[in-house]
Amino acid sequence: MSAPRLAHRAAASASAAFDGAARIGETVAFWLAALLPLAYLPALASGIASARPLLLAGLVTAHAAALVLGRGHASDASDADDAVGDSAADR
Repeated sequence: MSAPRLAHRAAASASAAFDGAARIGETVAFWLAALLPLAYLPALASGIASARPLLLAGLVTAHAAALVLGRGHASDASDADDAVGDSAADR
């Protein structure tokens, strides 16, 4: 196999691995965004938030980051479903 073809295949493999890792990260961020608000109520009810305000600030910051990083999770799945639906409609 020639060097350029080998380099192209290596780049394609690296790109596929990166895409897979990005999709996993996006999924984790999506679910963190969905579940982190459940930590607010116990933190506020137990008084930990008033005793350790940085903990509450960290929760809010983590939630905001998860919202941003996980925002494309559901749209990726619906795009794939749309593509499957479109190809079935063309038959």
